[in-house]
Amino acid sequence: MAIQVRRVDVFTTAFGITARLIRLQFQLIAFTWFVVQLHAKDAFYTVVALLFPYRPVGHVIQKGDPGFAGIWPRFSPPTQDDSRSPCPGLNALANHGILPRDGKRVGYKQMSEAIQKAYNICPSLGDQLTASAFLIDQGRGYIDLSDLNALGIVQHDASFTRHDIAYVSNQAEPDADLVTRFIQHATDKKNNRPRFSLADMSYYNGLRRAECKASNTQYSLSYSFFHKFFGSGNAAMLYSLFDGDAEDLDVFLHEERFPDGWEPKVRWYGGHTIIFAQIATFMIEFNTWERQQLRPGDSFFNQMEKLKLKKPW
Repeated sequence: MAIQVRRVDVFTTAFGITARLIRLQFQLIAFTWFVVQLHAKDAFYTVVALLFPYRPVGHVIQKGDPGFAGIWPRFSPPTQDDSRSPCPGLNALANHGILPRDGKRVGYKQMSEAIQKAYNICPSLGDQLTASAFLIDQGRGYIDLSDLNALGIVQHDASFTRHDIAYVSNQAEPDADLVTRFIQHATDKKNNRPRFSLADMSYYNGLRRAECKASNTQYSLSYSFFHKFFGSGNAAMLYSLFDGDAEDLDVFLHEERFPDGWEPKVRWYGGHTIIFAQIATFMIEFNTWERQQLRPGDSFFNQMEKLKLKKPW
């Protein structure tokens, strides 16, 4: 049977370039419309949040939704067959059955709505947080949570709860020692409970970046402002949604479950918005210094030596 070989010359190359440029234009138009629409909607929710009073304590989550009055669905740790991601927030939703407990075939609308209701996040921020999953959609219309283990989607180096993917390929589970170390860096107090300040978040962010950069030759954040900003955004969400409460964060990050009686600490009427989230993110990111003076008792964690793993090359 004769094999048909496609012609490759200057004309076919020019046609291929033109076709891709046309497709790129349509993609840019769709992306621009999504961004404009998203931020216009977010501006509306921000105005609503500023004009309306806070939701009362104990009623941040709406009646009838999981977590109302601090009562969450049954927690069940994941089994070996369940799909989990590097994101504690998504994993907690699956562990409580708010998302499918097996973490598989999760739709984007389903994911966004679950995030909005459980964390009192406005629709625009919920859509933004789930938008990155489209990068690995491949036309399916859903993802398994483990799909988010791909580097540069949700997973990133210098995480507060996971070691770098170059050393630990399974990013689905938090590292207990790393979480404990993070919790110990809360220096503030509120209602006689240990609490993270923005300064604590910025300091630990810089510590993690510096030590991971020093021990990981595949460190991915050196020239990527986007992923640095994303990492600071994760810290900002922990700070805002938990008001920096170290005891609640200890439970949430170690077990990836909601503490008993917990509800989101952001009580905006329309939910936490992109604008509010970005303000906290900017405050953390632009106060993060990798060459900062370490606090007494702190030292760099060398992933290769202390994890007793082979070099990732």
